[in-house]
Amino acid sequence: MKAKTHIPFQELVTIVKQLSPTQKARLQKELAPENTPEPKRSRLTQLLLKGPVFSDEQIKTIEETRKSINQWRRKS
Repeated sequence: MKAKTHIPFQELVTIVKQLSPTQKARLQKELAPENTPEPKRSRLTQLLLKGPVFSDEQIKTIEETRKSINQWRRKS
């Protein structure tokens, strides 16, 4: 059985201010919220994030191809 005590807020603040930096860090860690869960992602989002991506070389090839096609369209 735990005994509960009522400490006025201002007195509690005074007590906390007297703690050493190590004790303050420990208290802050204890009061910090535990691991916040990541927001749930939809199946589509998960699929897209796990999907394949273009390499830098492939992107460069695509850009060069687009330039060539645009030049060819302008000549006609």
